Amino acid sequence: MTSGVRRRPLLLATLVVLAGCGGGGTQATPAGFTVRTVAQPSFSIALPRHWRFFDSRTSGAASRVAGHNAGLRTELRLLGRADSPIKLIGLDPSDGRTFRTSMNVIQTRVPSSLSFDQLARTEAAQIELVSRVSDMRQERTAVPGGRTLHLSYRARSHAVVHQYFVKHEGLLYVLTYTTAPAGAARYAKIFDLSAHSFQAR
Repeated sequence: MTSGVRRRPLLLATLVVLAGCGGGGTQATPAGFTVRTVAQPSFSIALPRHWRFFDSRTSGAASRVAGHNAGLRTELRLLGRADSPIKLIGLDPSDGRTFRTSMNVIQTRVPSSLSFDQLARTEAAQIELVSRVSDMRQERTAVPGGRTLHLSYRARSHAVVHQYFVKHEGLLYVLTYTTAPAGAARYAKIFDLSAHSFQAR
């Protein structure tokens, strides 16, 4: 494994903490959701219709919606940078000001020699190594973008995190959904529907 691959989980875990802390075929858009498309890199994902979303073009007007969530404000600032691995941020504007239920999509390159099975074997262990998490659960699934590893756990901030690692050709997309423990059961289905709409082109 290259040093670049070792460093990547540290970046991903750090972003999770800041946040509050080809597989199957095309699927229909879930009821109550709207498909959001990002041009560069080219992908699409469905989010609840009332959620707000931001990409690099709209990040400048986004900071005021983060409320008192310092981590989310930092993510929104990173989103506007040309070299940012964060490509999309979505959030539920109805979910209070102190904590915002949110999601982001991170894109990174991975070695072509890294198989999905290798990714699935090492990702959870590396996240646990670089960040204090608990109640880790994992499953292998598939979304339209490709084979997918789904991890769920509690972050150091006690936020509940669902991450979907989608390997698409030489790219890895990490879909991270974060909510407060009180909303975990209600949001789990929403997060799963959203993740299973993800398509990379």
